[in-house]
Amino acid sequence: MSFATDAKIEVLSQNIDNTCCAMAFLSGLIKSAGQLGMSSNGMVVEIYTDLEQLYDKVAAITTQIYGITPEKEYVEAGMGKPQRIKIVFPTNIAQELLLDLGVLTIEDGCHVIQDGIEWSLVEEDCCKNSYIKGAFVGCATSNIVIKSYDNMKKNTSGYHLEFVFAYENLAKDFIQLLQQKNIPAKMTMRKSSPIVYIKEYQVICDILALVGASKAVLQLQNEAAIRELRNTVNRQNNCFSANLSKTVTASVKQLEAIELIKNTIGIDALSQPLSELCLIRLANPDQPLDKLKDLYYEPVTKSGINHRFQKILKIAESIKNGTYKG
Repeated sequence: MSFATDAKIEVLSQNIDNTCCAMAFLSGLIKSAGQLGMSSNGMVVEIYTDLEQLYDKVAAITTQIYGITPEKEYVEAGMGKPQRIKIVFPTNIAQELLLDLGVLTIEDGCHVIQDGIEWSLVEEDCCKNSYIKGAFVGCATSNIVIKSYDNMKKNTSGYHLEFVFAYENLAKDFIQLLQQKNIPAKMTMRKSSPIVYIKEYQVICDILALVGASKAVLQLQNEAAIRELRNTVNRQNNCFSANLSKTVTASVKQLEAIELIKNTIGIDALSQPLSELCLIRLANPDQPLDKLKDLYYEPVTKSGINHRFQKILKIAESIKNGTYKG
């Protein structure tokens, strides 16, 4: 299962004790995942889901409040996908339910869809949390992948949590609701659907904690720690590789200069400090300057070794140009 699915199952495992919170949860769920229609018997309310646990939660709420259990049907998803569950609310309570949940209002004797949050349902802090839980299990998706790190493949999925809504006003109201819980979110449009999204790792942890997905928070924190450790190791390795490349390049230039001197004027023609350094480099072609200074006949710094090599390179260049005067 995906990270988001595991988090939803964890949220659905929690009890909702208060009727006001149960109504807020159901409102958030139907506003984000419900489908409305009409039949010969009246209004129809349906929710499609992959989670058996969602049906159990919805059935418990409607039984508690209305004394009626919704129907459960299994429908083919197509393209080799597993069956989905269709939750169907009885038509004899559908209208009452939608009015109670602020999904419908009556204006001039007509039913009108309310495309934002019914704020009277989320006046209490606990009800705000329940509404966000309902929207979370209804329409939240994530690209977060919790991997097994037995192999060395890098996880490049990033951190992204989003809520896909049907109405722009609902998306804007949801952002406002999240802000009341100190959770910043942004909105964009994708194929005419408003998307509320969060990309910051810590903010995603905050919203998971708010909806009660504590195991998901721990998983995400562990994932982030592993990624940070891997990134640190990669940075160190890249730095080491870059330094090694510089060392090899410098060593090759030094060896070429020493060979030129050796085959022309001879190493003995140089001063003792320079001739000594030439012999040390020839004996240690792949060692960095830090190692070479420890092999030098007298105490010298890394900077001093580098300065002597610069002299050797200049002498070789003058030999090559025919300007060497001894």
